[in-house]
Amino acid sequence: MISKEGIEDMKVMIYSSFVIIGLILATILGTLGQDTSYNLNERFPAIELTTAITIVTFISIGLYIIIPISLFIFHKTEKILLIVSVTACVLIGLPISIWSFFVWGMWMG
Repeated sequence: MISKEGIEDMKVMIYSSFVIIGLILATILGTLGQDTSYNLNERFPAIELTTAITIVTFISIGLYIIIPISLFIFHKTEKILLIVSVTACVLIGLPISIWSFFVWGMWMG
């Protein structure tokens, strides 16, 4: 039988993994958005480059916004983990999102 402490530790581990994987994915999409757009266009020629960069950019920015909001809404984590997650999303996400938005803006002309 798993104790309540074990279940709580498992929840924290799952939410921590969600945050880490989400931040890594958002950072990769944000920094490599242009390359990802070219790859999408090569693989699926029907997708225009401007559409691909728009999708990649806003998925990246959206992940940085969704991660702390979802942790806050579900209240499944300890307060310290919530603070660390929000801080990480802001410190990592803000510069990456600004860069992604700049690149997207240059593509749009």
